[in-house]
Amino acid sequence: MTATVFDLDETLVGSAPAWNRVIEGVAGRHGHRWSPRDWAAIQGTGTRHWTGYLAGRCPGLTAESALTECVDGMLDELGRGGFGPLPGAADAVAAAAELGPVGLVSASPRRYVEATAEACGFASRLATVVTGDDVTHGKPAPDPYLLAARNLGVPPARCLAIEDSGSGIRSAHAAGMTVLAIPNEATASDVEVLKLARYQAADAHIAAKILRTWHSAPGEA
Repeated sequence: MTATVFDLDETLVGSAPAWNRVIEGVAGRHGHRWSPRDWAAIQGTGTRHWTGYLAGRCPGLTAESALTECVDGMLDELGRGGFGPLPGAADAVAAAAELGPVGLVSASPRRYVEATAEACGFASRLATVVTGDDVTHGKPAPDPYLLAARNLGVPPARCLAIEDSGSGIRSAHAAGMTVLAIPNEATASDVEVLKLARYQAADAHIAAKILRTWHSAPGEA
């Protein structure tokens, strides 16, 4: 048996602009002017890091309250259509589900991840969901992907991970999975991290074609 494990943000959903809007708004309400440098500082980090970073720049804000306010803001964005599935994402998840169990591995908080997966139509196809709340060491450590493989009952070597970020690619590769990269803007220029991905795709439409080929002969493709 083989399995497919997807990242969520910027792999299946175009959520980065919404996250930036929400975090900028929370920072502004607490006395900090959010900047592009701030945004760059939290890219590819787990929940504990970015909530701590935000709290450290906002008087009176704790990491816990930062998390609550940001997730509330993202759920508001989701409800009003501020972000949604990327082109081809639904087809890619459906194709993967026809070929084996499907997992979702995200560094984001569970309340956000589950709501987004449900709203975007992915939830019914997922056999496991691993979030930033579930592991002590998040991406780029292998722990999230190793946990997903255990939950799916499939060895990591029989799993195809689909990722956009450098930290996610490193995490899945370290776990022993084959990696299909849909590079985001930063990852596209990172030659070293892209060497860790066996495949690259410009979008989820192409990723769906590649994953079908890989599942047909995972040890050979």
